Amino acid sequence: MSFLSRARGRVLALTLALPAAVLPGVAPPALAAAARADQNYVVEVQNYSSQGFDEMVLAVSRFSNPAPELMSRPGVPPFTVVSFDLGPCGDVRQYAVSGLVGGERLFTTGDVDGDPIGCNDVITIGDRTGALAGNAR
Repeated sequence: MSFLSRARGRVLALTLALPAAVLPGVAPPALAAAARADQNYVVEVQNYSSQGFDEMVLAVSRFSNPAPELMSRPGVPPFTVVSFDLGPCGDVRQYAVSGLVGGERLFTTGDVDGDPIGCNDVITIGDRTGALAGNAR
């Protein structure tokens, strides 16, 4: 079992220098930023491993309250996805995710700084394989 990757889920927006009448429904940058400020921060944990977890725990600290808050999802079987809603995007300072079996931590992300722009993170857990890729001889 190994922690394979952590990827930020970001969406890039392209802005064209055309009149608003040409692009109906496209919000000006100030409105788009305000919409993001109202968005909640979501962390998705994808368990693509053959290992089930008794509990998936997320600890989050906020700018408004630096004392860590614990969130938990019990019974995370193999090949499932769980989500954590951390609240207002701009308030998330840092978080860490751990997978527990029998009270023992099998993996942790360590501290991850909040991303006030992306607001959506994906953590993928997979099995460690013995196969070598690339130019293995």
